[in-house]
Amino acid sequence: MKRQEIDHIPFDLMVEILTRLPAKSLMKFKCVSKLWSSIIHNQSFIDSFYSISSTRPRFIVAFSNGSFPSDKEKRLFIFSSSHEGHESSSSVITNLDTTIPSLTVSNNLASRCVSLNGFIACSLYTRFTICNPSTRQVIVLPILPSGRAPDMRSTCIGYDPVDDQFKALALISSRIPNKDSTVEHLVLTLKGDKKNYSWRQIQGTNNIPPYSPVTMRVCINGVVYYGAWTPRQSMNAVIVCFDVRSEKITFIKTPKDVVRWCNDSILMEYKGKLASIVRNRYSRFDTFDLWVLEDIEKQEWSKQTCEIPLSVWDSVENFNMSFPGINKFGEIILAPTCLSGYHLRSFYIFYYHVETKKIRRVRLEGIADDENFRRCYGIGSGQCNVFISPEHVETIRYQTNWFDTMGS
Repeated sequence: MKRQEIDHIPFDLMVEILTRLPAKSLMKFKCVSKLWSSIIHNQSFIDSFYSISSTRPRFIVAFSNGSFPSDKEKRLFIFSSSHEGHESSSSVITNLDTTIPSLTVSNNLASRCVSLNGFIACSLYTRFTICNPSTRQVIVLPILPSGRAPDMRSTCIGYDPVDDQFKALALISSRIPNKDSTVEHLVLTLKGDKKNYSWRQIQGTNNIPPYSPVTMRVCINGVVYYGAWTPRQSMNAVIVCFDVRSEKITFIKTPKDVVRWCNDSILMEYKGKLASIVRNRYSRFDTFDLWVLEDIEKQEWSKQTCEIPLSVWDSVENFNMSFPGINKFGEIILAPTCLSGYHLRSFYIFYYHVETKKIRRVRLEGIADDENFRRCYGIGSGQCNVFISPEHVETIRYQTNWFDTMGS
């Protein structure tokens, strides 16, 4: 298209066209003209783009290469697809969207990789990091203050939809012999004056009873949830709730089986409600329980046991499996937590529909299944952790006032 033709396109139509383009294209089109750059950086345009993007979420798979000894040689690979397939057994072609140097995917309790409003929380060396794969911006959070040793530290990100505000929540659990664990709660507002950008202790948490956080975190409608045991000796199960906007912490009582250690129970959103998927620790995912918090005020839970034929797992050998989320069709996703490091093997994920009890297998084509790709990026030895987000919404939001940034 000639420059004269571009200039004669009505402004409103130009904006409408731009909002429907992929985020990756918009990042390139900022160089077309000052007008286009100003449009793409305009907050109203950013909001409109996100609103449209939320109607067409993408399925993304991210993993880091695990063979290079040097942290500087590590990379985060992000693949995506616009759809997941709907047949009982199908395949979906994924494309490599971007690679970001130095970042890694973590599946541990301290810094699990999660997707939230277009941003992905991951790790840079030992630092908690947030990145936007669409803009390639990387935000490295400040180092946590020293606590009493020995301690266990974990960090997560939350989002307040009312004030359009991201915050990071850090837990520092100090373990004292013959006593219950004490948890220090720190919060970091990811916006504002850089000079005042630091971790601060949440007010009013001194009277919170001792507890031990034991599950991954999930943010739903402005609240970060995670499972815990309190007190440690009796191991009463609770769900800890951190309201991102008010920064208040409350507890929800739960049946004991709702909360188990780390990946034995995974919290997620199910049809707008908090849910916990609890696997049978003595089996290979032939059964798991779906607990749903039906009434948060009455703290009432429902339970449904799901059964999966053992023959389903023939294509995944000895890989550990996990539940990365639920798609828009209400299907629970099961996927390997790491890539096959030593030989080429197809990457399969599984969808279990709770209501129909049907399960389907989908092969993700293009996920490091090329020998040249693996050789080039060092995927062949060591553990390559995998992160999956079935409903990732692209955003072109760029946080110019966040703490420490990398990328372009």
